[in-house]
Amino acid sequence: MLTNFERLNVDKKRLVDYQHVISAMAGNYQFERNRANSDFVKLLDEQILTFFEAQKITKPLINRRNGIIKHLRKILTNKFHNSKLSSFGSFESGLSLSNGDIDLCLEFDGEPPKKVLKKIARMLNEDGMKDVKLITNAKVPIVKFIDTQSMIPVDISVNNNLSVYNTELLKRYCNIDRRVKPFILAVKYWARQRGICDPTSGTFSSYAWTLIAINALQTISEPVLPNLCLKNGSNLVTIGGNQYDVSMANDDIDFKSKNSKSVGELIYEFFTTLATKWPWDKSVISAGTGKLVSRKEKGWEHKKPYISDAIQDQKLVRLGKHSLPVEDPFDEIHDLSIVLDAQGVYEIRDEVLRIYSMLNDSNDWANLCQIKYPELDFGAPQLDLFADLRGKQESEIKDDLKILYRDLAIIERSVSVRESERNEAIRMSKALRRNAELAREQSTLSAELRPRRSKINEVQSKRDSSNNNYIPVHFIEDELLKVYLSLTKESGTGVELSFDKEKALFSWFFELQSMHEHAKLTRKYHREFLRLVNQQEQSIEHIKDIREEIISVSSFGNFTDFDDLAKRLLIELNPLKKERRKLRREVGRLEAWLRKQSSQDSNRPKFKRKHSSKNKGSRDIKQVKNKVVSGDSFSLQDLDLLLKNGGLNSVNQQTNSNQKSTRKAKKNKPTLQPHRGKRGKSSKNI
Repeated sequence: MLTNFERLNVDKKRLVDYQHVISAMAGNYQFERNRANSDFVKLLDEQILTFFEAQKITKPLINRRNGIIKHLRKILTNKFHNSKLSSFGSFESGLSLSNGDIDLCLEFDGEPPKKVLKKIARMLNEDGMKDVKLITNAKVPIVKFIDTQSMIPVDISVNNNLSVYNTELLKRYCNIDRRVKPFILAVKYWARQRGICDPTSGTFSSYAWTLIAINALQTISEPVLPNLCLKNGSNLVTIGGNQYDVSMANDDIDFKSKNSKSVGELIYEFFTTLATKWPWDKSVISAGTGKLVSRKEKGWEHKKPYISDAIQDQKLVRLGKHSLPVEDPFDEIHDLSIVLDAQGVYEIRDEVLRIYSMLNDSNDWANLCQIKYPELDFGAPQLDLFADLRGKQESEIKDDLKILYRDLAIIERSVSVRESERNEAIRMSKALRRNAELAREQSTLSAELRPRRSKINEVQSKRDSSNNNYIPVHFIEDELLKVYLSLTKESGTGVELSFDKEKALFSWFFELQSMHEHAKLTRKYHREFLRLVNQQEQSIEHIKDIREEIISVSSFGNFTDFDDLAKRLLIELNPLKKERRKLRREVGRLEAWLRKQSSQDSNRPKFKRKHSSKNKGSRDIKQVKNKVVSGDSFSLQDLDLLLKNGGLNSVNQQTNSNQKSTRKAKKNKPTLQPHRGKRGKSSKNI
């Protein structure tokens, strides 16, 4: 049975990596439903159950994972205050492979998620983590990396709170039937081993394969799983401004499967159905409804560009929407196939046809899941941090430790020198930048002086020309009031004024009004004149202050030169700091092993102090610490003394203490940064 995109006229030169697809397109593939040999299916079932037992999470692995989470929680919550780091995903749901990843969610509302993830990626690189990748084009942006010591992969997302409910749903499905866990883990393991379980490479995510497996158990002829998503509005949550119905039934619901098939039989039927009844041609995989939903009913028809178009045109980076649709149970508008590309789809199809063919040829589980890309296999987590030290002699480890101390001292000095140089470059840049700002400010103020002087002269001229007949405004207002009162008082008492007297009073009133307008204009010019003069004086004083503040560092060059120097030094510092972290970790590991061996060796003679003064012993350890810091040579006896007095941590504490005292001493050191002096206050500025 060919799928839609396999029927199209595709250039087979583009499909050289997908031999099973080419065979199917050529009509050489047998899609008849074969009945599996019962002995083979029984053997397959045993192999899968053995595999499942081997995938159980051991206590050392749990402790190691918890240690990683604790470390990340410490560095992230210190950086992002009032944040919370939570674990979710397969590890929490019980569907994690032994070398599966850790899924973490950082709850933080202070900044946009993508900006937070960029900062996290930078912090992880500085912390020496391996293969740090920032993926921001997904619906849920993440940072992927591998813990350097344990080789456990980790994914961190921001404010991905819906995943908590997804995890709880998967956990409940696993509790319904004992066959669910081994079935899902088998599917996930096959997908990962065959390279089709990585969204970054254009294939399905582990979560998507889990939903595909659950839906297969829901839609089988005799269902193994019911639908637990109620969607009755009994539990509505708001996340990121969107409302979701996360109502779900408990795992103790009244459901009993009539399907008695073994895990091996279920696996065989799953891959046979996937190969011969490619579900994505007409359907949407919907674990949230417990069935295959019609594309037309869902409104998820495959949009252009189609898979066949994209595989032939290398310029088409992304597929059209809903290529192989898988619905998110609670976020019903989210299609998990959005991450797929054309090559990823062909690779999935090719692997499905491969395992279908191999199952009918009775291949065992190891051959079915043979790793396709060995370079991407990081193997089992490294839980024993001291595996390489167990066969070494104590003296050999101490010699290694001496070399590490010396290498670390050299790196420390290199870092210290470059940090000092960079700090000085930044100080000079700030000083020169401030000089430039002051120069621009002086230029702006100077440019304002001449136009303002012209304006002062203009206003002064207007004021002086109108000031020849100037009578103070308040005198005119007093006289206006007197005339007004004379006119209104005589009229109010019933005494009639003579025509001449009334005429004279009104004439004088109108003349006073004219004089009042003239006086107000003169006063306006005078006030404007005083304001401009005051501004001019302040600008001149400001220019004088700036000239005093500008420091004589122009001979050192431009501030951009020091910016470039600071950048170059930072580029040099980053690998040095990584090397320093690496050496510190290795020193800490060796010191921990020696302490562990010392505590376990009951026959080891106890260290006896010589009868000497306390001060002498103190001086001895101080001398050893100074040797380590300076990089001088020291003996094994010195190393023993150092280990008995806290190891490298004590040296670091001493160094930090010295740095603190240095900082205190530098408080009174004059800075190159220009700053304004305290300006005296005069009556003009009040």
